[in-house]
Amino acid sequence: MLPFRLSPVYKSYIWGGKNLITSWGKTPVTETLAESWELASHSDGDNVILDGELSGLTLSEAVRRFPAMVSPNFRADDTFPVMVKLIDAARPLSVQVHPFTEYARRVENSRGKIEAWYILGHDEGAYIYLGFSRNVSRREFEAAIRDETLTDMLRKVYVKDGDMYFIPAGTIHAIGAGITLAEIQENSNITYRVYDYGRLGADGKPRELHIAKALDVTNTFPLTITPPGRAGNVIVSCNKFHAERLRAPFAGNAEGSFMFMLCLEGECVMRCGDYVCELVKGGNVFVPGDCECDYAVEGDGVMFVARE
Repeated sequence: MLPFRLSPVYKSYIWGGKNLITSWGKTPVTETLAESWELASHSDGDNVILDGELSGLTLSEAVRRFPAMVSPNFRADDTFPVMVKLIDAARPLSVQVHPFTEYARRVENSRGKIEAWYILGHDEGAYIYLGFSRNVSRREFEAAIRDETLTDMLRKVYVKDGDMYFIPAGTIHAIGAGITLAEIQENSNITYRVYDYGRLGADGKPRELHIAKALDVTNTFPLTITPPGRAGNVIVSCNKFHAERLRAPFAGNAEGSFMFMLCLEGECVMRCGDYVCELVKGGNVFVPGDCECDYAVEGDGVMFVARE
């Protein structure tokens, strides 16, 4: 099977901005955009295939019909393993936590959620919250939520472009204002919101918090943060996903597992057998795991390359 492009899924939450529209070529019907789900096979967002022999199918339907396009051992009833998003936080995201797999399966009938952030742009002084700054007890954690002093006990980390942060399940965290990033994560949309700065949602009411579940899953000790940066081209690699930053020209093959490429800057042409695809910043292409052709990416672009 030859490669194909995917139509993004747009999410316009209250903290989104205009950067994905003005700088990344996204075209939502709303004036602002929080997230662009570039690789998604989920009930809350499903990419549509834009070209090739599967044009018009959702990614979920395609992998049900042709599971080998994911990997040789993938079954038609398996859950697609990963998601890739572009995120524009014009305002801070809520302080939140994602469950680990055992809890998510038992309580939510879902995967857990491990994720990683690759910083693409930031305003001066922009920061994230990542774990606690010290060991805290469950009682202290619960009291800080109630007293709205939770952020006082979180670790604030100032970011710069090119930083990578790995967020294990159970780690309390938040993306601060003025940050654009690429996120790779397990294929889950379970978020437990703990603190939301007293904001109101589109309905004029405070957004829902999920305190009881957050108390169940949050690790209340400091996260060991590896120094920002990369080992060569690798952005992140764990047992759930792998991502690299590759500058064209480069070439290769699927090697039995799908590859997803997202253009971060510049312009590229991707060739694979009879398939030719031009890519500019914000464009993507999916290389199926059962693709038998070698591919070549030419030009001066930089690609975010993700796989299981």
